[in-house]
This record gives sequence, structure tokens and C-alpha cells, in this order.
Amino acid sequence: MNIFIFLCIILWGISTFLNRLSVERMSPFLMQMVAAVVFVAYVPLCLKITNIGNPLTYKWSAYSVGLTITATIISILANIFLYQSLKGSQTTGSSTMLISLYPVVTLLLSALFLNEQLTVTKIIGVMAMVAGAILLSLK
Repeated sequence: MNIFIFLCIILWGISTFLNRLSVERMSPFLMQMVAAVVFVAYVPLCLKITNIGNPLTYKWSAYSVGLTITATIISILANIFLYQSLKGSQTTGSSTMLISLYPVVTLLLSALFLNEQLTVTKIIGVMAMVAGAILLSLK
């Protein structure tokens, strides 16, 4: 397995756990505002650390910017729904297991719009993911 995917899984798991702790004391909308402030502070730091130069000198695509803005808005809404579902929940793990099915949506959209091939192996994998998430979320 790619080390970056493994690290992503670990970091998302830790992030969801920390957000579950936070949502008990803060509104999901306020949590998104705090996240936005962190991102604003992170950008200059990231540019400095990576030494990639001035991003304003890069070639920008209006289409890509529009897609990124749309994806960001959808992600913010998804995070708010996640935080709201975690608030007061005693089933954080189970809820997160169901939420982790979002790659199935990505795969289906990729097959529909990007012509990604849905092989028998991928279909079996999707069915196993769905079945596993349901089984793990049962009480």
C-alpha cells in the first residue's frame, strides 16, 4: 500500500476522532469557520516550506477554479453534516464507518463521467465495503 494513502487513513481517523470531541463544545458551523482560519494561516506556511514560488504566476484555469470552489462548498456541507451527526452520538465509530462509504460514490461518478472501468473485482469490492460498513455499524 502506498505510504501516503496509509498516512491519509491514519490522519483522517485522528481528525474525525478530534472533531467528535470538539463538536460537543462548539457548533458545526463555527468548527468550519475555525477550519477556514487554519487553512488561511496554513497556505503561506505551506508555500514557504515547499518553496514552490508564487502561485499567482502559475497558469490558472477558470474551469478548474470553478470545480475547486464547488468541491470546497460540497466538502464544507459534508463536514457540517458529519459534525452534526457526531454531536451527542454514542456511535462515533459506527457513524464513521458508514460515512467512509463515500469512495463508492466517487467510483460510480468516475465510471459514469470519466469512463473508469468497473471490473468484477471493483464491484465485489464495493459490495464488500457496503456489507462491511453495515455489519460494523450494527449494534
